[in-house]
Amino acid sequence: PQRGRRGVNSSSIRGDTLASIRPALPRFRGALFFLALFFLALLLALAAPGIALAAPTAPSPQTPADGAAVTLPFTISWSASSDPSGILAYNWQVSASSTFASIARQDSVTAPATQGTVSGLAIGTYFWRVQAISNNALQSPWSAVRSFRVTGAGAGVPAAPTLNQPRGGNSFHPWELFGMSWSGVPGAVNYVLEASKDPAFPINGVVFNWQQPTPSRDILITTVDRGTYNARVFAVDANGNYSMPSNVITFTIAFNAPIAAPPTLVSPTGGASASLAVTFKWNHVINPQDSGYQIQVANDSGFTQIEQDVPFLNGPTYTVLQLNKPGPKFWRVRSFQGVIDTAGTAAVTAWSQVATFVLPDGPLHVNTITLTRPAPASGQEVFVDLQLSKGAPAGGATVNLSSSNPQAAPAPATVSVPATNSWVETRFVTGQVTTPTTVTLTATIGTVTTTTTLTVSPSSLASLDGLPPTQNGGVTIGGIVMLNGQAPPGGAVVSLSSSSPAVQPPATVTVPAGVESVSFTAPTSQVSANTPVTITATWRGASVQGTTTLTPQPAPTSLTLDPTLTTGSNGSNGRVTAADPRNADITFSLSSSRPDVAQVPTSVTVPQFAAAGGFIITTTPPAARTVVTISVSGGGVTLTATLTVDPFPSSPPPAAIATLSLSPSTLTGGATSTGVVTSTQSAPAGVIVVTLSSSTTAVATVPASVTIAAGASSASFTVSTSAGTATRTATITGSAGGATQSAVLTSNASGAPPPATDTVTISRAEWKSGALRVDATSSNASATLNVYVTSTGALLGTISAGRLQTTTSTNPGNVTVKSSAGGQASQAVVSA
Repeated sequence: PQRGRRGVNSSSIRGDTLASIRPALPRFRGALFFLALFFLALLLALAAPGIALAAPTAPSPQTPADGAAVTLPFTISWSASSDPSGILAYNWQVSASSTFASIARQDSVTAPATQGTVSGLAIGTYFWRVQAISNNALQSPWSAVRSFRVTGAGAGVPAAPTLNQPRGGNSFHPWELFGMSWSGVPGAVNYVLEASKDPAFPINGVVFNWQQPTPSRDILITTVDRGTYNARVFAVDANGNYSMPSNVITFTIAFNAPIAAPPTLVSPTGGASASLAVTFKWNHVINPQDSGYQIQVANDSGFTQIEQDVPFLNGPTYTVLQLNKPGPKFWRVRSFQGVIDTAGTAAVTAWSQVATFVLPDGPLHVNTITLTRPAPASGQEVFVDLQLSKGAPAGGATVNLSSSNPQAAPAPATVSVPATNSWVETRFVTGQVTTPTTVTLTATIGTVTTTTTLTVSPSSLASLDGLPPTQNGGVTIGGIVMLNGQAPPGGAVVSLSSSSPAVQPPATVTVPAGVESVSFTAPTSQVSANTPVTITATWRGASVQGTTTLTPQPAPTSLTLDPTLTTGSNGSNGRVTAADPRNADITFSLSSSRPDVAQVPTSVTVPQFAAAGGFIITTTPPAARTVVTISVSGGGVTLTATLTVDPFPSSPPPAAIATLSLSPSTLTGGATSTGVVTSTQSAPAGVIVVTLSSSTTAVATVPASVTIAAGASSASFTVSTSAGTATRTATITGSAGGATQSAVLTSNASGAPPPATDTVTISRAEWKSGALRVDATSSNASATLNVYVTSTGALLGTISAGRLQTTTSTNPGNVTVKSSAGGQASQAVVSA
């Protein structure tokens, strides 16, 4: 029944002084860049252990002179370093020790700059050094060390703030929030608060580093890292110069930190009468926590009959809607302050003293009627909260609800209240009115009535939303016209206008009757410079506006589709690249010559740091093969690519023989040759049987058939020849799926010189991500080289220009390369 009622738990734990609860991310200025360069150099060194690159020359300090007295901020400078690859950047460090055992300040500057600004130091003597980083990411030796003496801050530098003691003492539990604040400083645009367990605040010893902008000067801190901390704060000016550090304060995070005194109660107390809803008030503990309070309300002083037990409250107020039983009530509050052990046991204050009040008895009636919208527009939803004087009796209760104008405020006639409930909510949607109309709502239980009023106004324009903050000119943009209620009968005809001809919205858009919004699109023109544009929507004499900025549009540099041949509704993908420079997202217009067959989005975006932008092409099966032109336009350039879309076939075509080859195709009578047949597609589960024949069996014989196994696309067979005294030929033929392929075999006389042979050499055989590459050469330059799967004899392809590149879903394992001239074949294991 508590439901997080609006306004019930609205107080903040921060009061008037703690304006922010968000600690900024740690920021060590140049330290991150410094470390990134170091690790990049380390990775390069590890990646190429055999390559020894010379480090760049070390820079030499120039100013200030060694031992010079300086005021903050001041500039350090050094000589330029040299390296064959060029100099990328310089790192500098400042330390209170000549050994640089701990670093007080460090930063990096990008070459060719050879100076840096030092600020944020206390009065004292310091040492500094600098090193170079080459474009090969190698670090030079550190320069010679120079010293300087800080005597104070110069004119114009913000004064050091004064850091106050933490809110709530100096000792806190893990996960206990506590506030730190400091004095404001003229000229500061930012403040940096540091906390470290080392009082010297070394760069690598700063545990916390918060940044907070002016005018806020307060930070809430929480941590589980136990120990004693030192804290200080700096003021920072618009140029990034730090003030001298503030005073240092210490605080401790410990399980045994003292627990604050319990809250003190304010009202209701002393047995006072308090009708529902009851608002409880108490004073904050010394260090209030977010969601840290717990309240209990009971019917007895021993809190054995608790009616309300609500934790996680901000306080110091809370409103209870539901109390079932009239009569004396008892209430108390306590506060949670972090944890006291590693198990997460809560550090909690004692309960407050117990306060009393009386919930009056009497006839059940509605105490208050609360509306979520006391001044709604036509068509807006209004929630009605009915607060009863006590819990409804067994069997529940009925509230009669009436409206003085049911057309404007059609409230339900009755509202049922479940037994024991003292609060109920109902709702209605306001009707259409032409002028502001005041309505009285009356709630009645028995003879007791309670009233409230609301005013229903005609709907009006609320906002113009949805316009992009920036958009490349030449691309269609969109917007949304919003009403604060529903459009009247006949709809709301809203006029649109543009401050620039570069954006051309429609003259009018209509919000349909009973609807709260309508969207629209507006074409834009290309611009040569950033062009702010304001779109104005007008209805019923009132206007709202939305803004966008058109930016110059680079030209697209490429448009590719993958795949370029698709079937039915399988679709495709597009990829667009853009010309440089690209210092923001780039949007191009897309179109399709056949949107009935291939649909594309209206635009595609190439993100700022991406190599390309992608889009999806959705296809619809055409009646016949259709070639669709996809276009991308921008910067005065239009690029096109074609997509071929096939219909869904009624049934898959049968697998047929595609090729038949012989290796060797010329041999000495009596020798054997290997024949290979391939199919137009992988064999189905029922395999493919290829019928074989020889035109002259006296010369060459073949098996009656050969089978291409399920899932394969080729098979091999043996051709046997007979010895002879003359050169003879035979045609070997294979047939399957209605297709026939042939190859001629030449058989030389048995006593004749052997045909020319060759030696095959494989120099590479590898398979990566579905792509197979085989490089091989033959001692016979005119020979044809075929690549086979060694284990199955399946033909993978023919080598062209010394290389075979093809796709295969699995690693073939071993491959054999054979020459058409016979001779010595070669085998190789395919590496993955």
